[in-house]
Amino acid sequence: MKTLTYLSLGAGVQSSALYILSAQGKAPKADVAIFADTQDEPQYVYEQLGRLMSWGAVHGGAPVKIVSKGRLSELQLTTTRSFVPMFVDNDGRRGFLRRKCTREFKVEPIEKEVRAQLGFGRGQRVQGRATATGMIGISRDEIQRMKPARMAWIEHIFPLVDLGMRRADCSRVVEEAGLPTPLKSACVFCPFKDTASWMWLRREHPEEFEKACQFDEAIRDGSRHGIRHKAFLHSSLKPLRQVDLVDRQGDLFDGFQNECEGMCGV
Repeated sequence: MKTLTYLSLGAGVQSSALYILSAQGKAPKADVAIFADTQDEPQYVYEQLGRLMSWGAVHGGAPVKIVSKGRLSELQLTTTRSFVPMFVDNDGRRGFLRRKCTREFKVEPIEKEVRAQLGFGRGQRVQGRATATGMIGISRDEIQRMKPARMAWIEHIFPLVDLGMRRADCSRVVEEAGLPTPLKSACVFCPFKDTASWMWLRREHPEEFEKACQFDEAIRDGSRHGIRHKAFLHSSLKPLRQVDLVDRQGDLFDGFQNECEGMCGV
């Protein structure tokens, strides 16, 4: 029976802390940390990933494996499939497209790599011949995001929850390791942002906000994906450049709290 313990690494606060705790022996030891790259993460996420890899090389952290299905934005715009959960203007009523990006660009590439790490190729049966333990960086204040693995031969565990740690605790772990506090990991154009998050991105990282605006403009006509109505990144159903980004009470879309797979934004 082959076994593997892996860490799902998003390079956000929680998964960065879990990577460090695993290296320090304060959480289960990971054989490998896997970063699923949509190729559309903000630059600060890639910088944090590089810092973690450098820290791990010195302090005994798990080797980091980067996997990718391809550039999400390019595939969204050039294929007949739709991946990103965009808002749509359904004759004046707000609709929301089904999300496929987390599963296809995060979960499935990690599962594929886990199979490879266990020595199984495409089409080879794993169940009954191997088991894998996936360490997921979800903290106690986000336990609603805990989800079981899709595959019967993978078990998800949540060491931060077991340790009673919250997001602020995770930040301290990272800072005490001598690293800057990570920012939330998510694609630049992820619609699961509230107005305050869009405001922050525009103010602190204008170049990333510009990328989001360009993507927002490019998705407006989704007819090639079978979408009959105009699509938008912002819940107001307005072009992102034109949205009045004023943080008003009740004008928020807190999608991350119910993120479907527990893989993004950690």
